[in-house]
Amino acid sequence: MPTFSEIEITFIVDYEVGYTSQLSNSLDGVTPVAQIWSWVATRSAGYEVTTGTPTATAGERTAINYKAAFDLDNATNYETTVASNVVTIKAERSNETFLAFKSTDGSSNLVEGVDYSVTFNNYSAPIDNSNIEFALTKSPHYINIPFLFTTTTSANVSVFVWDGALGSPPATATYQLKIPRPTVNFAEFNIDISKLIDEKLNPTPVITLSSTTQVIDSTASSVKWVSYTASYVDAVETLADITGTFVAVDGYGYYNEGVNPTKPTDNILTSASIRKVSRTGFILFPFVNNATITTIDIDTENAQINATETITAADESTKMVQYVSVDVSQATSDNYVTISTQPSGDVITYEIVDECRYNPIQVVFKNKFGIYDCLTLFKKSGESSSVKNDDFINNYISGGTYDTTKHQYQKLNVTAKKTIKVNSGYVNEIENLLYEQLLYSDTVYFYENNLLVPVNVKTSSLEYKTRVNDKLVNYNIDFEYAYNIIQNV
Repeated sequence: MPTFSEIEITFIVDYEVGYTSQLSNSLDGVTPVAQIWSWVATRSAGYEVTTGTPTATAGERTAINYKAAFDLDNATNYETTVASNVVTIKAERSNETFLAFKSTDGSSNLVEGVDYSVTFNNYSAPIDNSNIEFALTKSPHYINIPFLFTTTTSANVSVFVWDGALGSPPATATYQLKIPRPTVNFAEFNIDISKLIDEKLNPTPVITLSSTTQVIDSTASSVKWVSYTASYVDAVETLADITGTFVAVDGYGYYNEGVNPTKPTDNILTSASIRKVSRTGFILFPFVNNATITTIDIDTENAQINATETITAADESTKMVQYVSVDVSQATSDNYVTISTQPSGDVITYEIVDECRYNPIQVVFKNKFGIYDCLTLFKKSGESSSVKNDDFINNYISGGTYDTTKHQYQKLNVTAKKTIKVNSGYVNEIENLLYEQLLYSDTVYFYENNLLVPVNVKTSSLEYKTRVNDKLVNYNIDFEYAYNIIQNV
């Protein structure tokens, strides 16, 4: 039988008549169920342990007889072994968790680490890229710490945040929290650790264009590994730790997604399956590399672009989120680029637009998943400048007169910003999702002359259009260049 949760009990002393031991487990992760054994001269009923004659090794007879009693009282669902003074109990039910263990000599509790010691090895699915959780840290991300025993007074939480290899966390916790239990009837803590993690994230776009499609890694500051351990403080019970590991990105969820929003199930980190792109532009196709997507096909209808990228999973944070980069100008006359993920067959279609009158503006922005996305604004754009300054009034008189060629009102501390109003051109209704996320984004760029130019969206509201109501869907978006035109850094 496969085994799951495990507890290892080391009996350091030989137990005597009147001693008791209590093992608590749970089949639902919430409700503790206790089994209590009593040491007697000779077992004659269930949940009794024969004391026996000690061997030369302290605790060995106690271990042997405890295993024998446990097996009689639990004929199925467990695998038990004994080696010297150590008993190992392994659960064969995947939903079972060992929670706590304690022993008493009848008048006071025996001391864990002096009279006995306990090690828990509770089962969790092996952590690999295919099953690791994603956290969007612009929204709260809670870890649950239940208090299942009245004697538990607090919990100490260690949080580790790192990049690089999944199997190489830092030796020292990045953050340490002590969570005191307010009252004995306080059932659980739900601790939001998103803000701690978010300050370690600083996503930056990576745009590398070439004559062929390619897969690009994220930057080290864009994706982080996170693990935590919550250890209970309890003078009576010896309790198992609570642990977890997940991936953190600088995204957010929507209210209707509930607690701890995460990545989409298709592992595609963009929200519009049909969109438009300029023939002179590029495509950034972000996805989760978690061994679910094995290949990505990039095609146009007449194979002017025709490539298959093999996706190889790796335990590196920069490879957990990757991009397929496509220079659309490779399609000289084809009208569509399709990107499909295998084996699922999910497809995103990019309609190639030849804009002859205006210069399309390629916008790169951080989307709801904390990953960089892009869209193209095709039509008329207009720039304007705004100036701010302080005024100094010069009333200086020399020799009973003043110089009429001098400024009486003098500008000081002049700053100038440039804004631009851009029309999207007619877009697909499904692209509303992209424009929504553009408005919500805290990091936006124009891609101009092979450079990222920082801008901020000035438009503060957008009435989403539909073909039913509006026939044609287009948007006017105001941007402000995110720097002072007059260099003052």
